[in-house]
Order: sequence, then C-alpha cells, then structure tokens
Amino acid sequence: MKRTIKIACALSACLFLCVLIAPMPRFSDPLATVTEANDSSLLGARIADDGQWRFPASGVIPYKFEKALLTYEDKWFYYHPGINPVSIVKALSANITEGRIVSGGSTITMQVARIASGNSRTYLNKIIEIFSAVKLELFRSKKKILLLYTANAPFGGNTIGLETAAWRYTGKNAASLSWGEAASLAVLPNSPGLVFPGRNNEILKSKRDNLLYKLFERKLIDTLTLQLALDEPVPGPPGDLPSLAPHLTDHFFKTARGKVSVTTIDPYLQERATEIINNHQTELAANQIFNSACLIVQVKTGNVVAYVGNSSSVDNAGKDVDIIRSPRSTGSILKPFLYAAMQNSGDILPNTLIADIPTKFQGFTPKNFDLGYSGAVAAGQALSQSLNIPAVKMLQMYSQEKFLETLKNAGFTTFNKPAGHYGLSIILGGGETTLWELTGSYASMSRVLNNYLEKGQYFQDYHQPVILKSSSSATTGEPVSSPPLKASAIWLTYEALRKVNRPDVEAGWQYFSSSSNIAWKTGTSYGFRDGWAVGTTPEYVIGVWVGNASGEGRPGLTGISAAAPILFDLVNIMPETKWFNIPTGELTMITVCKESGYRPGPDCPETEDIYVDINGLRSSACPYHRILHLDRTGSKQVTTDCESPDEIINTYWFVLPPAMEYYYKLRHPEYKPVPMMAAGCRSAGDVAVMEFIYPNSGVKLFMPRDQTGNKTKIIAEVAHRNPSKKVFWHLDDTFIATTRSIHQTEITAGQGIHNLTVVDEDGNSVRCRFEVI
Repeated sequence: MKRTIKIACALSACLFLCVLIAPMPRFSDPLATVTEANDSSLLGARIADDGQWRFPASGVIPYKFEKALLTYEDKWFYYHPGINPVSIVKALSANITEGRIVSGGSTITMQVARIASGNSRTYLNKIIEIFSAVKLELFRSKKKILLLYTANAPFGGNTIGLETAAWRYTGKNAASLSWGEAASLAVLPNSPGLVFPGRNNEILKSKRDNLLYKLFERKLIDTLTLQLALDEPVPGPPGDLPSLAPHLTDHFFKTARGKVSVTTIDPYLQERATEIINNHQTELAANQIFNSACLIVQVKTGNVVAYVGNSSSVDNAGKDVDIIRSPRSTGSILKPFLYAAMQNSGDILPNTLIADIPTKFQGFTPKNFDLGYSGAVAAGQALSQSLNIPAVKMLQMYSQEKFLETLKNAGFTTFNKPAGHYGLSIILGGGETTLWELTGSYASMSRVLNNYLEKGQYFQDYHQPVILKSSSSATTGEPVSSPPLKASAIWLTYEALRKVNRPDVEAGWQYFSSSSNIAWKTGTSYGFRDGWAVGTTPEYVIGVWVGNASGEGRPGLTGISAAAPILFDLVNIMPETKWFNIPTGELTMITVCKESGYRPGPDCPETEDIYVDINGLRSSACPYHRILHLDRTGSKQVTTDCESPDEIINTYWFVLPPAMEYYYKLRHPEYKPVPMMAAGCRSAGDVAVMEFIYPNSGVKLFMPRDQTGNKTKIIAEVAHRNPSKKVFWHLDDTFIATTRSIHQTEITAGQGIHNLTVVDEDGNSVRCRFEVI
C-alpha cells in the first residue's frame, strides 16, 4: 500500500511538474485595425501586418455562437479540467483503426493550446497540448478560455476569429448572427479548409444542419427557429468588409494600429453624407475639381457624427488624402471670428459703417470678389456679403495680434507663427487651417451660446471635435469668468450670417436664402484653390471643403458655387431645429444713428433701437453727421463772412469722407453730396474736400526694382468731392503734375521721408507724409 501511494505521489508530482513546465498558451500575433460607429457597426478595417484578417478580441461571446460552438465542439467544456479522457480514448481508438490521425479528441481548451503553438498534429504535440490545456485551466477562467478561442480560431483563408468571420461571411457583427449563421460559423474552425464557404457548400450545409438538429434536441431552439435556420442559405465566399469611413480608418491605422476604435460616428448620417459628397463630386469633376470633404459635429458634445475625408466617386489622384486634417488656405471663412471679436470688445456695432474703397498696403492690395467698391457698408452687411476690403479695414482697426490670439483661444492651432508673418492678409486666406479645427471652432462658439442660454454662465467649452466614443461627454467643462467670445457677440454674428445675401456675381445664393434657421458662411482662397462652406444650427455644425488635393485652382471653384450646395444638401438630412434664443443678459438695447450705425451724436436726425453687446455702450459717436450752413436755396455752402446770418439755413447733413463718398454715391442714388461753397465764400475747413486714397500718411513703402533694374513708381491717388476740379501735385515742395477728373499720378521717390501735397484750384489742400525704405 505504501509503495502504491509512493508511486501515485511520484506520478502526480511528475504530472504536476509537466503541467508547470508546459508552455502557457499566449497570442502575440499582429491584429487588424478596426473602426466602429457609435452603435458598434463596422465602419472599416485594415488588415494585420502578417496579412491576416484578425480583429482584436471583443470581450463578449454571443449567446447563439457559444451554444452552437459548445454543442458541436465540446459540450462538457464547463465541466472538464481542460481535457476529456473519454474523447481522447475514442479518438485514439479511431486513429489506430484507421492507421492515421482522423480525430484529435481535443477540447476547446486543447484547441486553444494548439492554435497558440502552431504545431502540427502529432502524438508528441498532442501530449504537450494536454499539459498546456490543464495549465491554462488552472490560471484562466472558462470564459477567458472561450474568448481566446473565438478570437483566434481559423475560419478559412486568412480569416481569423469570430468577429472577423461574421463580417466577412455575413456582413454583420457577431452579436447579430442568426441561429443558422451562428451554426455555420461554429463548424468552420474544425476543418476550415474542407468546408470553406463558397467551395464545399454541400458539406458545410450538412454539418450546419446536423448541428441545428442537435441544438433542437438539447432544447436550445424551438421547432420554428429550427425550420427557419434550416431554410437559411449557408454563407458564400468571404466578402469585402464595410468601408464607410476609409479616411478615418486610415487615421486610426496610424494612431491606434491593431486596436478597435469605437467612434461617435452615426452610421446613417455617415452613409448619407458620403452619398451627397459623391453625388456632387460627379458634377464637380466636369470642371476638373476632384476632391471634396465634409465634417458634421454635434454642438452639445462636440461629437463627430459624420466624417467624409474625401470623395470616392471619381477615380483620381488625391482621393486618398484625408482633407479634413489637411491644412488649407482659409479664404474668407475666418471673417465671422473677427466680427464677433469686435462686437465682443465694443469696437464696432452691428451696423457701423466700414470703409469700402480702394485700399493698398505694401505688397498687399485687397480686392472684393466683384472688384467693385461700396464706399461704405454696414459691418454686418459686409460680413454677410463677404466683402474683403471692409474685413481688412476692420482687422486693421482691431489689430492682427489681438485677432491671432482670438483664433488661438477659439481652438485653432495651425496659426502658430507671429502676427507679423501673416499680416492683414490673414483675414483673406493668408493662413491655413483644417476642416477639423474650423468645424470644431464653430461648434465651440455655438456650444458657448447654448450653455449660456441654458445655464446663464460660461464654461470651458472651446475644444477640438470628439471622435472616440470613450472620450464623449455631454457635460460642460469647468466654469470660467469670460470666454474668448461671449454669447452676445456670437449671437450677433450668427444673426448677420443668417441674413446672407450675395453679390450678383456669386450667383446661386438666392436658392439657399430660405434656410433661415442656419447661420452660414463661405470662403474662397486665392487662385480659386479652396472652396469652403460652414453652417451652424443650435444642434449641429456642418463644414464642407471642395477643391483639388494637389492645390490646383480651377475657374469657378468658389465657396458659394461649389461648397454651399453640398452644405445645404447636408442640412436637409439633419433634424429640424429652432433658432438660438436671444442672450438678453449680455445684450442691451441702445439707440444708434440710422444711416451710420454709430451711437448718435447731437447732429443725427434719424435713429433706431437695436441690440448690441454691453461693451458697445463705449463705442464712439457718429462721425458722419454734422450741421452745414447753406444759403436760402439750400444749394450752396456759405459762412458768415459772405452771407448774412439771417439768410443762413442750418441743416443736418450725412457727410462721408471724400473717398468713401465718391464710391458710396454710385450705389446709393439717395445720397446727397455736400453742396459746394458759394462764390466768394471760403471753406471753414470743417468738411474735407480731398482725401488721399494712396499712400496713407505715415506709411512705409518699399520700392522694388523692375526687370530692367530701375526702381518702380508709386501710383498716388486722391479723391475730390468735385472731380472736375484741377488738382496740383507737389512732392517735397516740388511741382510734379496736374490732374483732372481722375486724380492719379506716378511718383518716383528715393529712400527717406517725403511729403506729398495736393492743392486744388480753389486753394484746398491735403498733405501726406510717407517713408521709402
């Protein structure tokens, strides 16, 4: 007895030692990169580095597949210690009878060990698998072992794992498998080469049906379910995996390789947005415009619900470029941020007149899209019409440094150089941003407005869009005392953008003007290389870009003609929404001069009440209304030097500076020019007769040389209230020219400071001091 005990103990010790030294099944094979929508449906995938479709383990085993698998492979799985002696004896007997290995008698745990080792089927390897299986059972739970099997079992060809097989053979995730599909996949790992779908369908169907009958016998399915499952066709050859967001999948292939990225993407909106982009792209391709992209962001959370990185309907170079994350010239798309910043600071009011006249800076001459001039235009109208010159004037007033800081605080990271690098051209496309940051910044502004309206305070609401579901949160950030742009300024900006009206040359805007519950803006970069459109409602922000990834410009490639139609088709698939409420807590009703938009001075005859930011209370008074002294006929200006005080009529008059007046009256026939002085009367000097258009006093000019080596000339220009008057030009007290009607002349000036003086035939004069460097 003692000897028997000793032998038993020795054998037990040996077996235990064998278990301890047996290899622990481990899996370190490279994994595929998987991108999922917010409902866990597949958006796209990239194959593993070893050329196998091996999805990362999901951590969940679908009920139907588990029952089908255990019924077919190992019905005693939850009861044995990793090996089933009865099955091993039966398999050994069958192999001896056949003279070859026809059955392994393996449990699922043993199969996990064999798959991990990759060894061939031999008796020695089988013994090693047995010890590895026991070791696995000692250190891992049954559920973990089953997860290892479902994630690494072969399902034919280069398809590894249940989740991969479900998508490739059925086009759905494993959790959605029917009983027939679950049974078909359950029999595949046993002999994937023999019953490979699409090759030996009769054998596959026979095995599947037998399994379904066993499930019925075990009362896991009822008669109706059995019949429905038997009537299902067996899976065919492996199909292509879904590719609803290829550029987003590529992004995660670079940043989260070999992982499952569950995103915030709404699969329905993603599919519809892709369809809209591709439909428009077919038309755009006729004009050699081959690329377009869109991003849709939920305002409340910042969640990205649609991400179309590039069109796919046209086979062309550049279609693989993810435009959403590619820096592109901004065009006019940043103008609303400047308008909001100036409302925020009180520098301008919504209808403040801004100069719209020919404007030149050293190396930079902004032009309006229609190449025309309004003379003066209300700030809100300049924004809605996307006029370039007023935008540059406003930026000059606000300062480039402050505007650049506003952009950075609003979420832009691409403007990473000093303000001097961009200059005033930053407002017209002198810098670059991405559709990702642009759409995110507009969403942040809308979020600030919404949260203020709902909670009456500000939070840390400026952030980049959110793409991963694990990072998504509907809660606001930490409270802050003051955001980069307040709710009042944002609301005033959106009100201007809601009243979009475009010049006639930008044909097509009228088709979109009925969409009153969206604030939208377009932009076009220099050379017609980039067309932008962005629109916001209280719930969503939609950003669109159209162009060529190569940077090639095309005639007609504008935001209004190419990007806006896509924007409004996307608006139509979004839920209807109400407009933003008025943030009355930060707005105040004030009286402004009706014609100038400024706070009224003592000489403003007509006023109106409008909402402005509270800081607008410190804005300046109207500079354009004054009292003129006219003769009895009201047609000439007079003074007490040439007219009896009893004969003088004092009249309120809207007086623009000469340059603004010259262009303003061309578009405003109701404008009354300032009457000329009566004969024998000298001007009191309170109404300027002339004004320099270029150069401006105090400017520094660089005089480059032309191709012959000679210095180029300055084209100086003045505006006169009566262009028919003769004008005499003097440079540094030296007479140089006489002009009439068109008051322009060429000037050659050497390095240093110069004085340019212009005198008209009535003796009125104006002087400009500039420096040539």
